[in-house]
Amino acid sequence: MSRSFDNRFAVRWTYGVLVIFALLGFGFGSWLGRIPALRDHLGASTLEMSWLGLSLALGSLTGLVFSGRTVSWLGPRRTLAVGIAGQTLMLPAAATLFWIDATVPAIICLVIYGLTFGTSDVAMNVSGAGAERALGKPRMPLLHAAYSLGSVSAMGVSAFAESSGIIVPVHLGGTYLLILIIAVFALPNLPQGNASDTEADSEGLPNVHTGPIPLPITSAGMPKPGPKYSPWRQPRILLIGLIAMSMALAEGTASDWLPLALADGRGFANDSAALTLGVFFVSMTLVRVAGSWLLTRFGRVRVLRTGAILVIVGLILVIVVPVAWASVVGAVLWGVGCAFGLPIGISAAADNPATATRDVAAVSAIAYTAFLVGPMSIGFLGEHLGLLQAFWPLVAFSVFVFVMARVAREPRQDFGSSH
Repeated sequence: MSRSFDNRFAVRWTYGVLVIFALLGFGFGSWLGRIPALRDHLGASTLEMSWLGLSLALGSLTGLVFSGRTVSWLGPRRTLAVGIAGQTLMLPAAATLFWIDATVPAIICLVIYGLTFGTSDVAMNVSGAGAERALGKPRMPLLHAAYSLGSVSAMGVSAFAESSGIIVPVHLGGTYLLILIIAVFALPNLPQGNASDTEADSEGLPNVHTGPIPLPITSAGMPKPGPKYSPWRQPRILLIGLIAMSMALAEGTASDWLPLALADGRGFANDSAALTLGVFFVSMTLVRVAGSWLLTRFGRVRVLRTGAILVIVGLILVIVVPVAWASVVGAVLWGVGCAFGLPIGISAAADNPATATRDVAAVSAIAYTAFLVGPMSIGFLGEHLGLLQAFWPLVAFSVFVFVMARVAREPRQDFGSSH
């Protein structure tokens, strides 16, 4: 087997999983973009709509908790195939049932959609981590940039659907049918099986016929897998999960509360506050696109520590300085700083190929808990202290990332140079 063939296989795998990231981002963004229309159709209160969010979150968290076993059993490609098919059925079904006021079965469909989405999220991250190992170059930030671009694109399409009078069930049904069709062509580029199920040929190259195996790395000190191996008993995996969670919390808090905080605390008009959030997302997405070069040049530890500093500075500008330009600059620094926490966390969790599936599942479960619990916690603090002051805990989490970044360093002989 030639190295050029192996490289072509790794490149094809990377492009395939890149498309999957974009598709899942587009699908979930389509749901978020039509929530206002669904609320208007139902005539629901904010509290009633929060139950829908809780239902989806409950399904997602369940999927995340059991995703390690699921992906280990089916492999990432088959898990994604089942998960995308499930999403294609469940979300349009939920929208249709809501539209005809069949609320209880609609909520059940929404829970199942959340379960398939959460499981698929872990599967695509496991496959993405394997792809960047096989390629020998960091690609996880680029994959997450594709997810972000998919989400942002979906918002634009949702706005067009709203202005064109396309009802939510028709929009989501058409969207997921398109996602399913594209996924049928993208998924065959992903190998079957898991890293631990594969073999290497006599030259030490990945055996692309049996599944992925990373380019040779030294993983001294990493736990050897066994029948009773659990990532929840591995201090390194737990710390990596907390690093990813801290940056995910920073990202999620901005998404949920930054516009309202600027409108209430800084006197921003609603459109200016929304535009500032757009600046945050654009900054985060652009730096993720450049993430491969940055990680190759500086390594995970330096990138994480620099990001933590940028988040701290950005937060202080937003919280303390009462002028509009400072809030905008702060939003840019905040977005750039938190861009790499989750992608690096996933990559670091997958450093040991033999336990990558379970480790990535654990880190994902810890990190995405921030998206579920974080907004409620910040909202509670904001109710008592004001939203701007409620952002201070994010500074403490960023300090934690700066101090603990070393646990995410690359294994020897892996890509990146920081140790």
